[in-house]
Formats: sequence, C-alpha cells, structure tokens
Amino acid sequence: MLTPEGRNLLERTQRLLREAEGIEQGVAAARAEPAGTLKVTAPLPVGVNILAPALPAFCRQHPKGTVELRLSERYVDLREEGVYVAIRVGEPGDTRLIARRLVPHQICSFASPGYLRERGVPQHPNDLLRHDCVNFRYQSPGQEAIWPFDVGGKLVEFAPPLASIIDVSNSIAATFAAGARIGTSTTYIAAPHVRRRELVPVLHEFAYDRFHLHAVWPERRRSNSAVKAFIGILQDICPSPAPWDVLVRDHAI
Repeated sequence: MLTPEGRNLLERTQRLLREAEGIEQGVAAARAEPAGTLKVTAPLPVGVNILAPALPAFCRQHPKGTVELRLSERYVDLREEGVYVAIRVGEPGDTRLIARRLVPHQICSFASPGYLRERGVPQHPNDLLRHDCVNFRYQSPGQEAIWPFDVGGKLVEFAPPLASIIDVSNSIAATFAAGARIGTSTTYIAAPHVRRRELVPVLHEFAYDRFHLHAVWPERRRSNSAVKAFIGILQDICPSPAPWDVLVRDHAI
C-alpha cells in the first residue's frame, strides 16, 4: 500500500515518463523522411498558380511522400476532414491552428497593350469611370468584387460601372489579356500574362495589400515530417518580396 506521498511521487514519475516518450517520438518524427500522403487544401487560384508548380520540387526532394492537393473555395475544417495543411487568404481566424504568414495577396489593375493604345492609360482610380471594366463575382456569396486602392495612405473602394462579370479568377486575367477592357487581378495570376507582354499593370502606385496568404495546420501535426517539409517548400517559393509582385512592379506604367 502506497502512502499519499508515494502515490504522488508515482504519478509524477509516470507523467514525466509520458512526456519523455512524447519528446522522443517528436524528435524521431522530425528526423524521419516524409512518407505517405500529405493532404493540402487551398483556394483554386492559389493552388493552380502557386502550389501546383511547386509540387515537382517537393516530390523530387521527398520521393517517399505524395501530395493530395484539394482546390476549393469552400472552408475546410482540417480536423474534421483529416487535412494536414491549408492555404488561406486573410487572417487565419482559428486560433487553435498554427499559422505561418507567407506573402501579400496583392491586387492590381491590368489591361492589354492594345486596349491602352486605344483608350489611354488611367492615371488615377477616378479615371476608371471613363473606361470599360471586367469584374469578378465571388461564387459564394455571389457578390461582385469591390476594387481596393491606396489613395494617400487611405483605403478607397471602387465599384466598377457597367462591368462584364466573371466568377472564375483565372478567367479574369485571360479575358482582359485578350483585349477586353480593364480589370483587377491578384499579381500571382496576372504575372505570366505580364511576362508574355499580354497585360500591362496600371495604377500600380495605388495597389492595396488587403490580405496576406497564410499556411495553417493543426497543433497535433507540428512534428509531422511531411508538414515541416511542405512548409519549407512554401517558404522557398514565397520569398519576400514575392517574385510575381516584383515582376508586376517592374512592368507597371
């Protein structure tokens, strides 16, 4: 029969042993080569333009691991759906998740060289009132986008008049690259068109970074080797400043 003091000592010893075992398992997991399937979710444009091009590098570095990339505008509960990492636009929100800020979600205005030769280059957001515009409608909740501009250090929101409306982000850039009007796009979507000289960034000095991209993952995945490796890849492809932001800035007029 243990005395109260002995019982207390036993409980403390058992607790310390469990903690030591957990630390040992965590160290082993951190050292292990990533293997198995890593489930990642992201909004469609982020997945197509940022994550998908990075997957070959991850697979070459970690041949025992695979990535299951789920692209959707739907909010995914990581715990309920067994997803390891989510890329989200804006603040992470859920304080129970570990979050890593990546890069700005920068929005800029663009038009084709042909459109600008015909209609002129806007010098101020107010000039857009004299231009034809293409706007984006969010599939959920179905609202049209409001264009944010930084005017004198203050956020000014612009609702484009008489705009053509599209509800898929990647199609927006392709539409005004084809010569149809002026529109806004995130820089990582528009950058390939800018590189091919199909689009010209305009009003760049008024660009407003409303949000940032964040990677989030559950606390229980903290020591997972595949998660750590994937976060490392994200940091490699999302330096500061982001290459797509630099490209757009350097080609702005």
